[in-house]
Amino acid sequence: MKVPHLPQDIPFNEDQKTWLAGFFSGLHSRLLVKEESVVHAESKPQVKGLTILYGSQTGNAESVAYDTAEKAKEYGLTASVHDMDDVDAQVFVKSSRILIVTSTYGEGEHPDNAESLWETMSGDNAPNLADTYFSVLALGDTSYDEFCLAGKQWDERLEQLGATRVTDRVDCDIDFEQPSEEWMIATLPAIADKGEDGQATASGQSAPKQKSKYGRKNPLLATLKHKRTLTKEGSSKEIVHYEFSLEGSGEFYKPGDALNVIPENQPELVEALLEHFQFSGDEKPSWNGESHSLRELFTSTLDIRTPSKELVKALAEAASDHSVIQMLADEDSSALNDFLWGKDILDLVKHYAGVSLSLAEILSLLKPIAPRAYSISSSLNKHNDEVHLTIGSVRYANDEREYGGTCSTWLADLVDEGEKVPCYFAPNKNFAVPEDDKAPMIMVGPGTGIAPFRAFLEEREIQASPGDNWLIFGDRNSATDFIYQEEIEALQTKEVLTRLDLAFSRDQAEKVYVQDKMRENGAELYAWLERGGYFFVCGDAYYMAKDVDKALHDIVAEYGNYNEEQTKEYISNLKKQKRYVRDVY
Repeated sequence: MKVPHLPQDIPFNEDQKTWLAGFFSGLHSRLLVKEESVVHAESKPQVKGLTILYGSQTGNAESVAYDTAEKAKEYGLTASVHDMDDVDAQVFVKSSRILIVTSTYGEGEHPDNAESLWETMSGDNAPNLADTYFSVLALGDTSYDEFCLAGKQWDERLEQLGATRVTDRVDCDIDFEQPSEEWMIATLPAIADKGEDGQATASGQSAPKQKSKYGRKNPLLATLKHKRTLTKEGSSKEIVHYEFSLEGSGEFYKPGDALNVIPENQPELVEALLEHFQFSGDEKPSWNGESHSLRELFTSTLDIRTPSKELVKALAEAASDHSVIQMLADEDSSALNDFLWGKDILDLVKHYAGVSLSLAEILSLLKPIAPRAYSISSSLNKHNDEVHLTIGSVRYANDEREYGGTCSTWLADLVDEGEKVPCYFAPNKNFAVPEDDKAPMIMVGPGTGIAPFRAFLEEREIQASPGDNWLIFGDRNSATDFIYQEEIEALQTKEVLTRLDLAFSRDQAEKVYVQDKMRENGAELYAWLERGGYFFVCGDAYYMAKDVDKALHDIVAEYGNYNEEQTKEYISNLKKQKRYVRDVY
């Protein structure tokens, strides 16, 4: 910095002039520093931070959480998005604005990635949240007994801990896009007016999530290239392998992701319903602001297979069926399930044949067709521009009628090779091949649960990963139900598949299941976990996954020599490390 210029005619000697020049120079420097500090402070205004936590099993809640963070910018909020598994109770203490977006799966369970945080926050040592403002968005499916229970529990618990609700919880059914958007529009400005402002920091900020241009409202039309039945003649079931083309779509996926397929209803059921209601099918009622023929609505828009609880209630009340009305009032799911077992909507309306409904009433009581999420059974690195699915066709007979699962039999019976199928991908970042290619993988997947593990093994084969791979697979009969047998045996020969254990339940007098094979080899299974192994489960959530979880707890307790609390902590740590993950349905 230059010495400030002093007038030549001031009445001071040279020493005094030098001292004055130094004084003014220092004063000038201090003023500049102060000015720069003010400018610097003004360039970093106080911001309104927002923390969004998601509990997600299939990716829907995660996707909505990122959409919410993006929309929060419109209201002056700087949002960070967190997987519930990646935070602890302190996130609630440090954040004055919290949004919870969570799904529910199974019988009212919290998603796998939310279990640990929920356990902490529902415990006696949970922090006081008197200075916290919150709202909850719950995703669910009304066809399940405990609709949106995880979201309801978070909503109730945060209030118990002293937090202030800024908007009421919204419970979304399978058609969640519009209600979640409405929740954002109501909640974001409300929460922006609450809480404390502060400096935004890079810590905990999440990068924007890359989203596909395809979704439920704008599905990809993928061509079915090939399909073949995997089960052999004489099997008690039908499992079909499907291959779809992705050529030109720009879409990609990773092993562990799912493909959502949007099906159509069976033509026979469409015509039977039209006949029952005495409609021609050419009627053009308004639906969501658009006009389509009733036949089109019944075919490709509305779920005419599974009765909604709203439809059951309307019919029961119109018919004064007090027993069913009481079941609904008491939320007696067991009795209601017994009443509805095997029935589709045609059965239900015939059961209440004396009840007459208008077309408007019928449409208001039907739900949209839900996309069916299927675990992908291929590696994109092995099958360029293709995605494969492994699907069991649902078929059964009841009271001399033949029934079929909406999507599984549509694909098996009605979609021919060369035709297009509407679909879109659902990422599942936790259910994935370990980043460490040396890490062992234990994969438990009976029946169609093998699907993602075919993809995992293909990925490890293509990547020449050195990690050990153990598959525990089973079904009813080895002669007819050993799907992908040739591929599995080839992977063994190539030493990609290190170990294979098979559990065909009906090949012997005493039934043997995958959890039995786990127990038989408990010492080795525990040893694989101890050397950093990942434990994956795919398949039935109601029975198999629970039995496998019980077997895993027993194995850890026995071979780790742990008590009950230590065993729970061991399993909890596996989940936190993303080393025990499930894709169950």
